[in-house]
Amino acid sequence: MTDPFYTVDTLEAPNSIGFLVKRCGGLMSQLAERRFAAERVSFTQWMVIANLGRFERLTATELSAQTCHDMGALTRIVDDLEEEGLVRRERTERDRRVVEIALTSEGRRYLQAGKRIVVELLNSLVAPFSRQELDTLIMLLQRMMGRLQDAVQQTPAPEPQAASRSRGGARPAASQPRRVRRSRTGDAK
Repeated sequence: MTDPFYTVDTLEAPNSIGFLVKRCGGLMSQLAERRFAAERVSFTQWMVIANLGRFERLTATELSAQTCHDMGALTRIVDDLEEEGLVRRERTERDRRVVEIALTSEGRRYLQAGKRIVVELLNSLVAPFSRQELDTLIMLLQRMMGRLQDAVQQTPAPEPQAASRSRGGARPAASQPRRVRRSRTGDAK
């Protein structure tokens, strides 16, 4: 593209890729959380399970990067999933200081149960689109994700002091992921 698509004068939320992707992701998460409301874990917790399902095992740092959760929130999610018997923490044999997180056999079963819920949701959302439109949308989003991943790798992380100032404090309670702790008998704690 020779001329920039966005300018200070033309940038508006309805045509901003960042806004549209973030808003679609947020709305999709809201719908998924509602679908998971009666389930053993929340959608947010299931997303951790799903990311662990893509890999044999991950460190907390790797899992944080895959799920886009900060380490504090991720630790609480993993604690809850470990209490439920869906994940386990293991020290690696190559370096006993490193702890990796892996799915248990029960976690793998729940991965499949949650997939059915997500498949039903996604199919309901894409129903109005043609297969060609969906293939194009997926291809374009994959390209954009590749560009973003390259940009993240090429952009140095901010200094710790600058990062804490730019966050503006904790998120409001309403935007916090729902954490449900259940006892082994299934009663809410």
